[in-house]
Amino acid sequence: EMLEKVLLPISDLSGYCRGVEWSGQEWIYAIVCQSETLYLPEQEFHPTNVLKKSTVSTPAFNLGDIVKVDFGEQPTRRIIQGIFSLKDNWLYGVEWRSPTLEEVSTQSRTIWLVDVDLVNVSV
Repeated sequence: EMLEKVLLPISDLSGYCRGVEWSGQEWIYAIVCQSETLYLPEQEFHPTNVLKKSTVSTPAFNLGDIVKVDFGEQPTRRIIQGIFSLKDNWLYGVEWRSPTLEEVSTQSRTIWLVDVDLVNVSV
């Protein structure tokens, strides 16, 4: 869960989950440990079910929510594919362009936006 304490068994350190993103066919978690952010798949840490007390508000959107994003001439529907807490604000990852079949580039198609840039779409 967001803001959950996790254990990093390789280094005997602990940290807190500050974000999660769908990348390369798996969830990648942003773990803040000793003032550094580590990006790890779930098999590289252990959850503790201990949540960090925080004054950060709850996210306005959840993973998988469908939102409208204004990328120009007309709003486009996108799925929330990542959530990240940065300096007491929530950022939401959505694709800024759709993949093409002939695409070989490893460049990320994810853009991080704040909640005021998104409109929730009821399903």
